[in-house]
Amino acid sequence: MFKEYDAFIHKQLREEGGKNWEIILEKHKRYIMFIQHERLIHLLVTVFVGTIMSFGSFITIVTQKTELLLFCIPLLILFIAYLLHYRFLENTTQSWYRIEDTLRSRF
Repeated sequence: MFKEYDAFIHKQLREEGGKNWEIILEKHKRYIMFIQHERLIHLLVTVFVGTIMSFGSFITIVTQKTELLLFCIPLLILFIAYLLHYRFLENTTQSWYRIEDTLRSRF
């Protein structure tokens, strides 16, 4: 959803014409609210998974039980995936803030 909207809003900014920039800005602000909510939820989940992964790794090191790695390795992979997705959300949000400034300057 976010990638499609990102392509749409960039296309709107490239095209010239008699557009109602106020309506486009209001729609854009709604999408910013959506992505801010998504970003918050993913931040909380990422912190939770990172905490559980760190705690599991600590227990594995302290107890020196290698079978606990079966628990830690999937959490590490999941944590990395969440970090990469959170990075996408953060970069997209920052880009959309700049687009909002551009839209405000159009009227």
